[in-house]
Amino acid sequence: MGDTYRSEDISEQEVRTELDRLLQSAPFLQSDRLARFLRFAIENALAGNTDVLKEYVIGTEVYDRKPPYHPSQDSIVRTEARRLRAKLKDYYESEGKQNPVFIYFRPGTYVPLFRRNESLAGVALQAPSPQSDLLVKGDGVGVGVLSFVDLSNRPLSALCAQGVTEELIHNLTRTDGIRVIARPSPPQLIEVPQDIPALSLRFGLSTVIEGTVREDYNRLRITARVLGSDGFQMSSHRFETEASAESLVQVQEQIATAFASRARPEQSSVRRRRAAPSALTLAAYPLILHAETLLDEGSALNLPASLQKFQQARELAPAYARPYCGISHCNMELALRGTSPASTLVSVAREAALRAIELDPEMIESYSCLGSAQALEWDWENAEKSFLHGQALGSHVGAARRFAVFLAILGRDDEASYHLDAAQRIDPFSNRQKVARARFLHITRRFEEGLRPLSEPFIYGPLPVEARFLLALMSAHLGNKEQAKQLIESIRPASGGQLPMLAGIAEVLALSGETEEAHKIVRDFKLLSLDSPISRFRQALLSLALDDGQSALSLLALALEDREPELIWIGVDTRLDPIRKEIGFEEIARKVFPGPEN
Repeated sequence: MGDTYRSEDISEQEVRTELDRLLQSAPFLQSDRLARFLRFAIENALAGNTDVLKEYVIGTEVYDRKPPYHPSQDSIVRTEARRLRAKLKDYYESEGKQNPVFIYFRPGTYVPLFRRNESLAGVALQAPSPQSDLLVKGDGVGVGVLSFVDLSNRPLSALCAQGVTEELIHNLTRTDGIRVIARPSPPQLIEVPQDIPALSLRFGLSTVIEGTVREDYNRLRITARVLGSDGFQMSSHRFETEASAESLVQVQEQIATAFASRARPEQSSVRRRRAAPSALTLAAYPLILHAETLLDEGSALNLPASLQKFQQARELAPAYARPYCGISHCNMELALRGTSPASTLVSVAREAALRAIELDPEMIESYSCLGSAQALEWDWENAEKSFLHGQALGSHVGAARRFAVFLAILGRDDEASYHLDAAQRIDPFSNRQKVARARFLHITRRFEEGLRPLSEPFIYGPLPVEARFLLALMSAHLGNKEQAKQLIESIRPASGGQLPMLAGIAEVLALSGETEEAHKIVRDFKLLSLDSPISRFRQALLSLALDDGQSALSLLALALEDREPELIWIGVDTRLDPIRKEIGFEEIARKVFPGPEN
């Protein structure tokens, strides 16, 4: 070919895999036109049709320009090509930095080029690695902390920048497996980012933490970034707060504990300072942090992207236990959102957790993954054993939160509250924590307490969609119909047309007296049809809200036949109270909970 589209050692499948990664990344998920441009260019290059990759053809085929179309007068393709090159550059300097293949375009040409990531040569192309490839001789992770920068030059933001820096150093110093090199007050440890490689080499650092604070209309936005030893960004974490001077100290402490819990090492040998992470571990680390951030956002729309990132990390480092935990979490989240077949997803989650335990028997999180999967299979006794085994290995915010949910399902509210409070003290900014807390207050019928955040400043950031939905339910239960409807209206734009969330919206509207609108949503989207992809459990809740208890019982029976994971809520969900004393209901509950609880 005149334009060699790839080097001989890069296969077509590798290019297509990299294209799929790009199309699932945030820059291209948010821009259909750039995604079409990229796919068109790569497909034609792979087919050897580089002669069609001209401005006129791209304008007509990708951007739907109709004759008479004159590229000299309409610069759409040139403009979009510049955007595409910029997006690719940003991607490969951040989340795509560790990808095995790079795709790029030289200025003035629309033919894509491909090259292998030389920094991963001999790493990404290895056969599945033994555990020893993930570790090197050392005593944990060396972390450098730079002073956070105040971008607003205001008293509150300046105090926050200095306070967050000091609290972060304090918390990281106390985190298992981390050695901290830092100067807690200005001037910064280094002056420019180009010094980071030299600094890392001098002090034996694996990562460097830097950040910024911005103040806008009495809101603070704190961004903490993890950089690799080469100075490239590995991950970014953002915290938003309506902080005042009175709550600033509390906010600073919580940002530090939250960040330390998210970025800390989880490999047991590193955590116990018996080894240090290898280059392979550090190559997979950015993928894992990105995936965990997507998972924590709590949106059903982010779950597929999160799962894909975990799978990429597993492919890169097959003996690393942490990606398997993420794969387990994602499959359970999909199962609890009514994705079919749910029982298969739970089985995958359980196997991934078991694989994580096999790879690292002392990793805390893997046992909470296994316990959660066992609970979704209604294996209550073994689930508790798994949770307790993980608790004995140490503290972990996600493990504490999941154990709290497990205990709440069993009606052991005091124990659940203890573990949920422990998770709250570590990371109150977490969306999953906000949802777990709202759910706990809902199933324990503490509705007024649950609604209290609506009348207080959001010092730990805004509430995610699922938490607002639970607050809408609580408002409806209290008879505050206007507040329930307002919350539902705030949810609609973020629902993304997801049928389970539409069913929830219709349910709250029905509970709030808006039955006509609820019925319209049900009809328009066929939410109660037996061929609907919504779980039978969610259909039963919707039927109850529409005052059809008999249909609800029939749907719960179907859910039992399919062993739907969502039936774990049958013993505690307040929405089922109208039929809780029915004989058919009690029989279903006994099969989910065969012990003395029922």
